[in-house]
Amino acid sequence: MIRAGTRRTVAAGIVLLLCGCSQKPSVPSIPKSLCWGAFSGSSVVPLLPKGESAHQRNELPFDVFEKQGDTYCSLFVDDHAALVVQAVRRNSGKGTEWNRYVQKHGIPVQAGDEGHVWSGGAGTVFLCERPDLPRGPALPPSQKYVELELTTDRAPDTPRTREVLTGLLKQYVQFAKQKLKCANT
Repeated sequence: MIRAGTRRTVAAGIVLLLCGCSQKPSVPSIPKSLCWGAFSGSSVVPLLPKGESAHQRNELPFDVFEKQGDTYCSLFVDDHAALVVQAVRRNSGKGTEWNRYVQKHGIPVQAGDEGHVWSGGAGTVFLCERPDLPRGPALPPSQKYVELELTTDRAPDTPRTREVLTGLLKQYVQFAKQKLKCANT
């Protein structure tokens, strides 16, 4: 026979167990500084899914002119890329051919020379004059544009998400121009 006190303990345990199963984890603890110092961790929280853990990966320095033509940084939530931040050196600037999804669903925003925000992402291209760099086969004179892109996974398509993406894109442009030492900032 089960005592009344034991019944209450068992019932409380079942309630806690059921509550624990139905509660989703919160957004995990995010590093204070993300992606070369371009963003604060708290600024990207509205874009992230709930999860147990988060970590970032950016093995390349933020440099698209001197050593490599592109770089990226990823923020993982529960080992799934939740935010990818990219920078690519390009031959073309304003009037860049954006992919069909961006052409159809993107909304122009004031970021860089030609910015767009769409469901799950934002991107722009801008001119970065670097007269101090030697030009040659590895870095032709035409490659003086930079494309920046932020891509999220599982961020809701809401006006707030697009507002956050727009703000982050503007911030990223300022960071990139300063970090890349663009003479035309």
